[in-house]
Amino acid sequence: MISSHGAWRARLRLWLPALILVALNLAFLSTYRFLLAGQAQLQAGRIERRQARVEELAAERLRLEETVTGATRNRERVDRLYKEWLTPESQRLTTVIAEVKELAQMAGVEYSSFSYPGQLLEEQGLIKRSLVFSVEGSYLELRSFINLLEVSDLFLILESIRLSGGTQEGPTVRVSMTVSTLFVLDELGQVGGEPSGESSG
Repeated sequence: MISSHGAWRARLRLWLPALILVALNLAFLSTYRFLLAGQAQLQAGRIERRQARVEELAAERLRLEETVTGATRNRERVDRLYKEWLTPESQRLTTVIAEVKELAQMAGVEYSSFSYPGQLLEEQGLIKRSLVFSVEGSYLELRSFINLLEVSDLFLILESIRLSGGTQEGPTVRVSMTVSTLFVLDELGQVGGEPSGESSG
């Protein structure tokens, strides 16, 4: 008859490998759980960094799109400026001179001694034409004339105003003025002196 102690020993031999296997599995599962937790934390950190990078790239993309939009809009404005306003000299110079003289008459000032020096701006494909002349009138009339020049639709640039003197007949002032405008180069690309067909008066 087998004693209880021998029976326990026999059962232990039978169950010991299974108990060892269970213990090893529990240890493995516990270690694996910690490893998974560490991997999850690392993955969460990577996801956060990638999300932050995505947000940075999205903001950078938005800035670039705004820059491209602004550049496109500016290019369109420059093209429009060249096509609609900075036409060749042969098409618009007479109109510009007539505009300056008409504005002087509207303001009530007297003009004289027109000259038309020009400057070639080859890199920009433009000609800068200046109208140098003298005007005489009261302070209010001169101020009105200057205002009319500045709001003109013909792209006039008031470059200089220089006091020349007055008269003894009343409180009038005489000034020398330089008003310039720009023209696109025509096929000849030449800058002449005084425009043909225009007088100096």
